[in-house]
Amino acid sequence: MKKIILGSMLAAAFPASFLHALAPKNGDKPTDCEQIVSVHGLLTRAQFECGYSEYNNELISDSAKCFQYELGDEYGKKVLMFGMKEFDRNVKKDGKNRTCNNLLKEFPEYVRK
Repeated sequence: MKKIILGSMLAAAFPASFLHALAPKNGDKPTDCEQIVSVHGLLTRAQFECGYSEYNNELISDSAKCFQYELGDEYGKKVLMFGMKEFDRNVKKDGKNRTCNNLLKEFPEYVRK
C-alpha cells in the first residue's frame, strides 16, 4: 500500500512531468517499481542538494529490489536518472528552497532536515 501511495504523492507533487517525460515500460501507467526508483532518484538528489540529514532505508532497499527483480540495471538507471532530473527541473522552475520545502512536506516519512 505504501508503494502505491508513494507514486500518487509524486504524481501530486509533480504531475505533468512525471506522467509525460518517462514512458512507462509496460503500458500507460508507471509500475510500482518505476515509481519507487524514480522517487528514490528524486529524493537522493534532494538529500544532497537540500541538506537533508535523514533518508529512509526502506526506500533504498525497495529500490534495490526493483533493480534486481523487475527493472534491470540499464532501464533501472534510466528511471533513477529521471527522478534526479525531476529534482533539477523543479529547482529550475520553482527555485531550490521551494522545491526542498515541498519535498519535505510531500515525503515526511522518507526525508528529514
